[in-house]
Amino acid sequence: MADFRSLSELLDAAEQAGRLNLRTREIRDDLPGVSAEALRQALYRQQKKGRVVRLSRGSDHWLIVPLQYAKAGAPPLEVWLDRYLAKTLGIPYYVTLLSAAETYGASPYAVMVTQVMVAERRRPITVGRHEVVFLTRARVEEMPTQWHETPQGRLRVATPELTALELVERASLVGGMARVREVLQALWRSCTSRGLSEALGALQDIPTAQRLGALLALDGERVLALRVAAWLRDRPHRPVALDRQLPLHEASQLDTRFKVRLPVAFRGANA
Repeated sequence: MADFRSLSELLDAAEQAGRLNLRTREIRDDLPGVSAEALRQALYRQQKKGRVVRLSRGSDHWLIVPLQYAKAGAPPLEVWLDRYLAKTLGIPYYVTLLSAAETYGASPYAVMVTQVMVAERRRPITVGRHEVVFLTRARVEEMPTQWHETPQGRLRVATPELTALELVERASLVGGMARVREVLQALWRSCTSRGLSEALGALQDIPTAQRLGALLALDGERVLALRVAAWLRDRPHRPVALDRQLPLHEASQLDTRFKVRLPVAFRGANA
C-alpha cells in the first residue's frame, strides 16, 4: 500500500480493498512519518471508536471493523481466525466440538463460544461479541480437518468424523452424553466410513472408539458401526461406561459388541 497521511485514511483504504487484517509493522510501514508513540495513541483512539479491535493483549494483529459489523464489534470469525492463528501466531489449529458440529448443521443449540483445538494452552480471547476458547491436543497438525468456506473467508474445522469422536471424548465439556447423542444424530449424515477410519487412526483412542461404536449401534447406523468394530477388532479393549460420570448404582446393560455399559434409561431413549 502507498504511504498515507493518517491512520484513519489508511484504514479507509484498507477496508475498501477488502483488507481487514493488519499487523502493526504493516501499518508502521505505510505511515513512515508517524512516530511509534503517535501511532500507539492513534490506534488507541481508533480502538475506542470501535473502528479497529486488537485480537489479543500484546498482539500486533489488528482487525478493521466495517460499519455493518459495528454492533457485533468485529467481523465474522471466517474473516480473521485463520489469519490470526495460522499466519500471525504460526500455530496449527482447528475448530472443534459443538462449534465444528454447527458448521455441518448438526448443532441444535445456540453455540455461545467458538471452541478451537491447539497444541498448547492459551487464554481465551474475546473479539467484539466473539468469544474463543482454546482446548489442547497433542499432534494437532495430524488430525483430519477441512476448510469451512463462506463468502467472508474460511477457517479450519475438524472433519465430521473427528468431530463425532471428540464430542464423545469430551462429553463433559458440552453438556453430557445425552446432549452429545442429540448432536450426533444430526451429524451422522455428514460422516463416511472412509472419514471415520481416518479419524480413528489419527486419534488412536480405544475407549472413545468403543463409546462411539455403541452410539452408532443405538442409532441404527450399521455401516459406520461396522467400521468402528473392524478398527477395534485387533485392539485390546475392556468394558467401559458410556458416560464417565455414570453413577455406580445406576442400572445399566452391557453392549457386548463394543463392551460399553449403557444406562438402561439411555438405551431406551428414542433415537
